[in-house]
Amino acid sequence: MSIKRLAIGLVILLLAVGIIVYVLMVRQINKLEEQNFDLVDLASLPVGRYQGEATALLVTARVEVFLQDGRIQQVNLLEHRHGPGYGAEAIADSIVEANSLDVDSISGATASSIVVKTAVLEALKSAGTR
Repeated sequence: MSIKRLAIGLVILLLAVGIIVYVLMVRQINKLEEQNFDLVDLASLPVGRYQGEATALLVTARVEVFLQDGRIQQVNLLEHRHGPGYGAEAIADSIVEANSLDVDSISGATASSIVVKTAVLEALKSAGTR
């Protein structure tokens, strides 16, 4: 087998793996996007700091949310691993300003935005179970 054929085979294999990873990640993101981000009644949650995390294959977020007086006072990104989309960190400020998870995703960082919103939702759910 020639080196040229081996290189072409390797490129095809890498391309196929890349496509499979991308399709799986899009499916996970679509599933996360379908959840109800207004699920938690903020007014009923106790004051405190709560952590949550979410993952969609190549995108991971771990957050800390500070609640006080029925409002989201602060969202800290403790960890955020992402693909090529940058700028999703700004969604934390949008969530605080709106006091809601029902905010628009950051253009060019849609997957990261959804994962960060989901991590915040998980933190809020953990506040409701205390």
